Amino acid sequence: MMGDKRPWVAYVGPFPYPEGAAASRRVLGVAESLSLAGLDVVIASGAGESSQDEGRVVAQQDGIVYCHLNERVAENWPRALRRLRYAWMGGRTVDWLASQPTRPKAVILYSGYSPYLQRLLPWCKGNNVRLIFDAVEWYEPARPWGYLTSPYQWNIEWAMRRLVPQVDGVIAISRYLADYYHDLGLQVAVVPPTTSTIALHDWQPSRQLRLCYAGNPGTKDDLGAVLRAVANLVVQGASIHLTVAGPDAAQVMSMLGGPSGQQLPWLSTPGMLNHDDVQKVVGGADFSVFTRRKGRLSQAGFPTKFVESFASGTPVIANLTSDMHLHLREGLTGFVCERPDSVGIASALSRALGLDEAAMRSMREACISQAWGAFHPAGYVDALRDLVDVGIST
Repeated sequence: MMGDKRPWVAYVGPFPYPEGAAASRRVLGVAESLSLAGLDVVIASGAGESSQDEGRVVAQQDGIVYCHLNERVAENWPRALRRLRYAWMGGRTVDWLASQPTRPKAVILYSGYSPYLQRLLPWCKGNNVRLIFDAVEWYEPARPWGYLTSPYQWNIEWAMRRLVPQVDGVIAISRYLADYYHDLGLQVAVVPPTTSTIALHDWQPSRQLRLCYAGNPGTKDDLGAVLRAVANLVVQGASIHLTVAGPDAAQVMSMLGGPSGQQLPWLSTPGMLNHDDVQKVVGGADFSVFTRRKGRLSQAGFPTKFVESFASGTPVIANLTSDMHLHLREGLTGFVCERPDSVGIASALSRALGLDEAAMRSMREACISQAWGAFHPAGYVDALRDLVDVGIST
């Protein structure tokens, strides 16, 4: 176990690790900041699939190791039983914490919400260990009555409004979440998604405007609006190619309203790709493009795809949600969609179509510069050191 020479932090929750899309990359970015702050970090992923290697520590990089605790044992159970078992999650994590030869300086919880918090709050208080919540989103139901009918939504609301205010500090991914918990008297550090992998990719100009979308649109991104905007411009004679990585071809075509097997010359749908291949797609594109519907979910979160696009030197075309206005500057690091619909997207794309090679290279360099200043883990060392170590930071 780590912690023999440096104080250590336990980063826990039901997230997958080291693979697992945005969740694992969020945790790694914060862990890198903590390591630079002089703390060892043990990432205890509750998404392990086997108890055979439970708790076995695997070294990842200097100051960071991980293990699996197999909290998610009911993933294949019937829904009712799965929900019942979910209420007991976090117990193995507390047992693991209690078994360590030295207590951590702090426990940071990512996700987990009410089940984890109900177990971690008394354990941390009883052992004089700081408990910090990593707040990265605040889900809301698709319809107002969802608050009454969804046990998962009850769990979220109870955690965010009643249990999180009892922790010692919050890492907030957005100013929206930071303001909410700061107003409740909590110590807060604002940390957007971060990455230590920042580098211009081998981009070459093309006569086509090459766009990409990478990720799972879920309920946040309106990928259909992007598809319709591109389709309309292509019909008008614009030379555009869009690569959509994540959803399969049938899903993409259903968003566009076409037959599932239809092939379109302006559209590529490679499906789910590993992270390295996604970065190649993003890094080689002229722009990443996405829009998000306005609402609490989009304001509270912060898109990882935005950060990773900048970190590859690829400017972004999007509407402004969350704290994106601090980074997406019209004509400098991308283009702003004034409306999050196909009309607003098409307008922004038309401006992008008018760029020459020199302007595009300038935008790419500006994105890299912004990524180094705003999204590298080194920029959040002091804020996280204060959050873990001592009292209220100013």
